[in-house]
Amino acid sequence: MKNFIYTLVDYINQLELEYPVKVGIFDDEPSLMVRPVTGSEVIHEYMNGMIDIRLPFEISIKSKDQEVAFNILNEVMNHIKDIGKFLNDESKEHILLNLEMDQIPVFQANEDGYFYYTSKLTADLTVI
Repeated sequence: MKNFIYTLVDYINQLELEYPVKVGIFDDEPSLMVRPVTGSEVIHEYMNGMIDIRLPFEISIKSKDQEVAFNILNEVMNHIKDIGKFLNDESKEHILLNLEMDQIPVFQANEDGYFYYTSKLTADLTVI
């Protein structure tokens, strides 16, 4: 079974943004990343082995251009609401039940010359 985070990365990468998205941590240069955050939980277990699960993630961007960072992350979040169709077409392992997300990226200041923006996404899925 493919871990949902990699399905999420595949979906975002198909948008062909200025920065490809990666799992885990930022690169040394401008980058976009997805990482799991605390709060995942099994919502329901079925007799046939399927489960409903809640998976929270952060999608973050790092760039020296504040406007570019905000716009790229905003574009990702505008498209992420359509991931259910992508899952139906591409993934036979996950069914999207619910999606909650930040509508506006949150700014995080740092003294390294980069601008950081983060949005949170929580997906409720049935894992087949």
